Amino acid sequence: MSERIVLKARYILISSEEKIENGFVIVSNGLIEKTGKAEELKVDSTTVTFDFGDAIICPGFINTHTHAAMVGMRGMADDLPLKTWLEKYVWPTELKLVNRDFISKTVPLALAEMISSGTTTFVDMYFFEDLTAEIVKDVGMRAVLGEGIIDGPTPAFESSGKTFDFVESFIQNYEKDEFIYPAVAPHAPYTTDKEALLKSANLAEKYGVPLLIHVAETQWEFEEIKKLYGLSPFSFLESIGFLNKRVISAHSVWVDESEFDIIKRREVNISHNPESNAKLASGIAPLAEFLKKGINVCLGTDGACSNNNLDIIEEMRTASFLQKVKYMNPESLSARELFKIATENGARALGLEEKLGTLDPGKWADLIVIDLESPGLQPVFDPYSHIVYASKSADVKATMVNGRFLYMGGEFQTIALDTVLHNIKGIEKLIRKEIFNEA
Repeated sequence: MSERIVLKARYILISSEEKIENGFVIVSNGLIEKTGKAEELKVDSTTVTFDFGDAIICPGFINTHTHAAMVGMRGMADDLPLKTWLEKYVWPTELKLVNRDFISKTVPLALAEMISSGTTTFVDMYFFEDLTAEIVKDVGMRAVLGEGIIDGPTPAFESSGKTFDFVESFIQNYEKDEFIYPAVAPHAPYTTDKEALLKSANLAEKYGVPLLIHVAETQWEFEEIKKLYGLSPFSFLESIGFLNKRVISAHSVWVDESEFDIIKRREVNISHNPESNAKLASGIAPLAEFLKKGINVCLGTDGACSNNNLDIIEEMRTASFLQKVKYMNPESLSARELFKIATENGARALGLEEKLGTLDPGKWADLIVIDLESPGLQPVFDPYSHIVYASKSADVKATMVNGRFLYMGGEFQTIALDTVLHNIKGIEKLIRKEIFNEA
């Protein structure tokens, strides 16, 4: 493919505030070079042009919280509360079956699902993240990767001390990479003690990397932290000096009134995971309060074992609907707000707002094309509304990262889907045998 290409479509959504009708995007050397109206386009005959017609071109979505390899456990344990789900099914499965072979066979499926539903960058907290990094780079996506840290052994390491050694080495290996962004990822205040939390925060500060953690996901967790430390989760983390602008706090459903000011003052980023929270009956996060305070809210799917998909478009729709019902206000969380949360706010949470989140010139050419030529997407009065309320992942026609198409017209350009699907069947058989004792 030429290093300089032109993409044309009915709508170019540069950001949540700026759109062009009947416009173009010029991509050069992996960057957005220019956007404008079609009649202003001037290119020479050597420039490759893709005219997508009745379509939307917009920034790729940023999934700010997931556990990619858990696609291998999709549908394994449903209709359960979080504590039971974790302790009876997820953690035993991870300790028994999650290894490098498991990661090599599951992560490509997760990447395929995300690419084909419009995600170009994702944030992952799981195990064997060095292998995940290799897979992500081979496919051509971007990812923030944090090796899961808990008190005691994980599938990858026999102690938290060894996990920390790995994390520091992983950061050093990828600290200048433009596709892999290492992070420090203590699991949660109820699985990681005060010493490990502080060690995590210090490591993130030392290298200037994101700090990923689950906080206040359930009422049980809220009460457990109060029982252990005499403080609610965010108040406890504030008391030990953990909170700052590097933190991406997943879920954050159960928040005391006094904690909103703490979150705002410390510039903590909140990764909202509405479908996982709803399916596990964890609750509905107080987004109106977050947004009113000016807290940066971004969007995540969580893992496919608790969602049960990695579809960020569906997540936007669910997020808006749940907020409208929570506050009994149809104006809560508009389509444009959700679009911003899934793009610009995600980039801000990662500290990459100068590179990602909009289609402004000079930013990376990470974008998607949504086809409007389906019965469920006509007529079109507002493209932002259509993305959030009407479109489906199947309407994603193309996905580009760094100026390279990873997905086009239903075909993966960097993933051998037949091999991926064959491998995942083997994972299914393994879980049936080892966890459910099926022959």
